[in-house]
Formats: sequence, C-alpha cells, structure tokens
Amino acid sequence: MRSYLTTIPLVLAAVLATLMPVRAADDFSFIAGKYALDAEDCKLLATGKPFSKELVGAISQEVLTPEGITSPREVHCKFRSSAAAGKGWTVKGDCEEMGEASPAELAVTANADGSLAIVSEDVYGPEPLVFKQCK
Repeated sequence: MRSYLTTIPLVLAAVLATLMPVRAADDFSFIAGKYALDAEDCKLLATGKPFSKELVGAISQEVLTPEGITSPREVHCKFRSSAAAGKGWTVKGDCEEMGEASPAELAVTANADGSLAIVSEDVYGPEPLVFKQCK
C-alpha cells in the first residue's frame, strides 16, 4: 500500500509533464552564417568571437551572426527570440548602448542576393542595415 501511494504522485507528475506545451527553440536559421556591412570585416569575423572586445576594437562597421549584431560603436544586440513575420522575421533582442541594455525589436528581411536587411529605428535609425554574407 505504501509503495502504491508513493507511485501515484510520480505517475501524475509524468502525465502532467507530457501535457505541458513545449516551446521550440527559437529558429535563427535564416541567418545562415556570418554577415558584415563591410566585406573587409569578414576576415576579422572569421577569427573573432561575437561581442568580444577584440572584435569590437577591430571591425569598422556592424557584423551579424545568429547570436546578434556586434558593433564597433558599442551598440550590440544579442538576439533572444525570433518569429516569422510577413516576408521576413521579427527578432527580439537586448540591445546595449553605452553599457546599458534595453529590449528592442528588429525587422529582418532576406534579399534576392542573399543579403539580410535589418531595420530597427530605435536602435540603428530608419534606414536598413544591409548585411552581405561572408564567404
């Protein structure tokens, strides 16, 4: 009888765990590798780690990876989530400027030439940043 009473909570916990919705990991597959605004920064990005001081000090313009956007002017956006939206994606991230992070939403669209355009008026202004894929 005693083992029966200890088994019931375990069975109930297992059943409830299977009924809970499982959130899939955010899909950043639309960012197929590494991208840069300036092709010369691709060489640095190939060996540098996103958001590292070494990369920040070496690049001339923003670079893009599935982890986020690294900037030489200390406006970094670390991606948290993504969702398909119309002809592109909406990416939510934490964008840090001058050491202070705040939530931001970025619109990402893929261009026919394989480049990615990112718009976030609050973070980068009204014009899209067009990142070319590093080869």
